[in-house]
Amino acid sequence: MKREIIDVTSIVLGGFLLPVSPPLSVAPVWAQDAPATLAGPLTFGSPDQPYGIRRPVTDADRAAIQSYRSGRKTPVFSTTFTDPVEFRTNWDTIEDDKPDLLSCRRAANAVPSNIGLRLETKIATDCHNKWSTAHIASKARYSYGYFETSLKIADIDGMNNAFWVTSDDNYEVDPDEIHYPNFDHIAVHFWPPKGAAEKPSTMGYNAKLSQNLSAAFHDYGFLWTPMDLIFAVDGEPIAAIRTQGLIRGPMTLRYSTALANWAGKVPDRPEGHPMSVRSLRVFKCEDGK
Repeated sequence: MKREIIDVTSIVLGGFLLPVSPPLSVAPVWAQDAPATLAGPLTFGSPDQPYGIRRPVTDADRAAIQSYRSGRKTPVFSTTFTDPVEFRTNWDTIEDDKPDLLSCRRAANAVPSNIGLRLETKIATDCHNKWSTAHIASKARYSYGYFETSLKIADIDGMNNAFWVTSDDNYEVDPDEIHYPNFDHIAVHFWPPKGAAEKPSTMGYNAKLSQNLSAAFHDYGFLWTPMDLIFAVDGEPIAAIRTQGLIRGPMTLRYSTALANWAGKVPDRPEGHPMSVRSLRVFKCEDGK
């Protein structure tokens, strides 16, 4: 199926066809009784790269994130994952069986419902491991903008709960690879095309947050502008990266779960422990901010 490119910097004037889900006239902001905040300094084990230079979070970053969460801007796409027909129209389900993971991914494990999307963990009978999880990808691709999802991670060790994007120019941005109970890995990867002289590379941050992220829904967002990536949890920017204009996209949005030893000790019975998603909102980038 040919994927649609949605340029959220010019969609109002560009005449592109949006996905079936209509944008909300006023963007809801999920109330947070106990927002997750940083529990300590960010850490990292990889050097800066030409496409990713770490920088401090600024007051301008905070103002930019809040402007999208204010309710005064209309998203170009939004969903609560409650309509199965809409879900099939807007998302592809990805199946794989990778030897470096402890679960395969199966289409039947991505389940829209009246309370949102569940990425279920099940006992598997058709892959090399005992369990299956889920992976979905947007059929539309997006340019610069603010992207925010509300999700609750699985309540077990050993699960990689991911909200991430891949670009047409060989970058992968991981705003959130979350491990129980409160670890969030933020990364940018470059995956050169097959046969290219360049080598794969990565940079990013490790964050420990103040809450058990499986106990409640939290908002995870990132602002992608021509020059920066700014990452936020519950509306507060926690990390920023200068891209120097090298990540141009467009990008495919993804959600996935995977059992893996590098995500913690996998329990004997991980089945029945899903990641849950209750919303996604996409806003166009305005004035490069």
